[in-house]
Formats: sequence, C-alpha cells, structure tokens
Amino acid sequence: MSELVDKVDIKHPIDPKKVDIQKDPFHPTAYIITLPLDSGPSYVWHTLFQQELWSSLDFWDRKVLVVARELKLVTTPNMVEEKLHWLEGLVVGTNKRVEEYNKKVRSERDATKSKFMDEEAIRKDVSTWLVRRFTG
Repeated sequence: MSELVDKVDIKHPIDPKKVDIQKDPFHPTAYIITLPLDSGPSYVWHTLFQQELWSSLDFWDRKVLVVARELKLVTTPNMVEEKLHWLEGLVVGTNKRVEEYNKKVRSERDATKSKFMDEEAIRKDVSTWLVRRFTG
C-alpha cells in the first residue's frame, strides 16, 4: 500500500548573501543558484516535481535539479527574480500534486478497510450459518 507523502518547501527566510551562486562549468553564460529546502524530498515528491516541471512551458533557458535538500536552478543571469517566482510556483504546484496524491492514498486505504470489514462480516455470517447448520 502506498504511503502518504510530506510536502517540501523552499526554506525561508533566505539570506541573499548566503545563497550559493556558482558559474556553470558546462555553459559559460549560466549560473547555478542553490536554494535550501525545508526537508528532504521523497521519491514520490521528486516524481511529482518532475511532472510539474515538464508540464511547465516556461523552462527554455533554465534547468532545475533537486539534490538532497536543495533546489539547484541553472540559468542565465537575466530576469532571475522572475525565474525564482517560476521555481517557487513549481514547488507550490508540486505540493498541490502531493495533496491530490495523499487524498488518493487515503481513499484507497478507506476502500481497502471497507472491503476488509465487508469480508469479515461475510465470514461471520458464513460461520454463523455453518454453526446453525451442523448444530441445529
């Protein structure tokens, strides 16, 4: 059975002076901006993040990686604030997908529990019938 997934957010507040910014070793005009996450994302969160990323039509001059408890935005230096808003929107969208996923997991659990309870009731009725049949 599937487990519930925790939401993950960009850790705030962030001191701009402590944000790790490095030159991208593969693209001479790009930088890697590293933002901390408030917790380590699960495999399911990673998967939902990738779905959210690929559903975005706005990633032509940037790349995003989730590495441990960090988001790494690889991008050119123009319109960085807009790109950070976009990145935050990806995280918010991913967490909405987490809510939907968790709702589905809870629903599946309830259905399984209900099925188990129905089966137990049927078994009790079969048992009662058998006892009456052979003792009555």
